[in-house]
Amino acid sequence: MKALKLLAFSAAVGLGGLLATSCSEDILDIPPAANNTTDQFYQNEGQISQAVTAIYNGLLTLPSNVYWNMSELRSDNILTNIALVARDYSDISNFSATSQTQQLQTTWTDLTQIVYRSNLLLQKIEPFTFARVNQFKAEARFLRALAYFDLVRLWGPVPIAETVLSATEAQQVPQAPIADVYQFIIEDLKFAADNLPAAYTAADKGHATKWAAKALLGKVYLTGYGYPLRDASMLPLAKQQLLEVYAQEGAATFSVAQNFADLFKTANDNRYAVFEIQYISGGTGLGSQVPWEQGNTFPSFWSPFTAGGPDIQVPPAFFGANWPKIDRRKAATIDSVIRNPTTGALVAGRPQFTKFLEKGTTAPQNNRDYPNNFLLIRFEDVVLMYAEVLNEESSGPVPALAVTLVNRIRTRSGILAYTNTSPERASKAAFRAAILKERRYEFVVEGQRWFDLVRTGTALQTIMDFKRETNVPLGRQLDEHDLLFPLPLLELSINPGFWQQNPGYN
Repeated sequence: MKALKLLAFSAAVGLGGLLATSCSEDILDIPPAANNTTDQFYQNEGQISQAVTAIYNGLLTLPSNVYWNMSELRSDNILTNIALVARDYSDISNFSATSQTQQLQTTWTDLTQIVYRSNLLLQKIEPFTFARVNQFKAEARFLRALAYFDLVRLWGPVPIAETVLSATEAQQVPQAPIADVYQFIIEDLKFAADNLPAAYTAADKGHATKWAAKALLGKVYLTGYGYPLRDASMLPLAKQQLLEVYAQEGAATFSVAQNFADLFKTANDNRYAVFEIQYISGGTGLGSQVPWEQGNTFPSFWSPFTAGGPDIQVPPAFFGANWPKIDRRKAATIDSVIRNPTTGALVAGRPQFTKFLEKGTTAPQNNRDYPNNFLLIRFEDVVLMYAEVLNEESSGPVPALAVTLVNRIRTRSGILAYTNTSPERASKAAFRAAILKERRYEFVVEGQRWFDLVRTGTALQTIMDFKRETNVPLGRQLDEHDLLFPLPLLELSINPGFWQQNPGYN
């Protein structure tokens, strides 16, 4: 049983966002219905622990609002035609989103709420001296870093708030340069890595460990090595963190799953991944809507609730020789054949993403109540990032260990290992492309693809080729401004003229 899933969300810490300026002062002064203000809460270790859980609660919407709507839909993993009427998912997918696109504001609010709750916890915990004080601080700083990592990757220069701000104070916080935001994230993750436990008891599984902090820090460094910072000094720092996490396989609770499909089964929650977003069914608002959002049509013998995601299609590139059928990840990710388990009858269906749907489930109480965790930091991600670092730092042939690491992922997926004569090993550039391709198939619909394309400097050409090949005319050539989203109009209107819109947007 995962206590993190079952602890109630406290209304006492659900106030406001990062800047807390979208509400007027009199609205903020209205006491909650439960009469639990932030001053009256935070009175003992138990309440502080509940407040930490409330920060984790803020992660529940990220798989939809960050990793699906803002990342997968932006990438070449999803085919979306240009809608004839306003549709956020189409605008994001086809690079016509504006500062008024509602999904941008929703995502911004989700991420800044996590920052706000983290800052509030860090402020309120200061008077306490109980044994878990530094652990709770480290959890808050890990989650704040996670939110800022998404903010800076989506919007670039964003304001840094490390304390709870009044409305007046918030209006005076400038946008920080991207490099400064990265440094802020790095310092949070260093503190988290130094103060989080290596493991938890069974009752507390689901909380961030020091290995989760180090894995995320490795990803932050590797991203900083790429676009837009292109800071070469971050590559050895990424290597150090990723190597430490990789070395823990077997000693810690994470590992490469030998059966790819097992990763996404509820029976294996918190078994293979380094860090997961926790969900549970029961109609309490703690379930996942990911299967519903990513699928198209579920028969009753798959789920009591059919899918209802946007009008998206599986790209043609995921069929045919590009992704061979022998790759077990393919069948675990995409399904277009529905077999009735009672009659055996086959019903041809529309290809759809079913990675997070555990077929035959009866757990959900509604279509947004699936119990499957979202694997935010997978050990396979650590393996492939470590291989990437080894390849990038090499000045000669592709390092043997880098090939071994990639082959671990390939052979467990049922496809052939790279050999000495494989063209993918001909050069650093060829192996870099091979790793990027491997990451695509490994992490389809997990929110990695767009960020991978951006940091490796391949996004613009890849997307333009993809749109041309799939007959989705964008009507213009993509350029560097398309690598960031426009800041939401509501945020810009808080202090008109103070924050600057990202270049290329009105």
